[in-house]
Amino acid sequence: MKSAKGKKASSPGLQKQLSELEEEATQRGIHIHYDLLEAAGIRLKDGICKINGEYHFFIERRKSTTEKMEILQGYLSNPLSEDTASSQ
Repeated sequence: MKSAKGKKASSPGLQKQLSELEEEATQRGIHIHYDLLEAAGIRLKDGICKINGEYHFFIERRKSTTEKMEILQGYLSNPLSEDTASSQ
């Protein structure tokens, strides 16, 4: 029998809070992506970029639900740059 690689399931309350943050980002016109942020063995940082006029926020999918929430809260609580704000 295979084990679940020691990954704990997040509580439904945390998942709900994360979903609310994702919804807030979506309302601001930001697409959220959870991907493996690694290239050629180098870990990349989470962050936002503009692709074809749309904003995309990339978050390392291996982070815990709490870490994902902290990253999103940190980004959403800071004022958006003028470039981002002007596209809304």
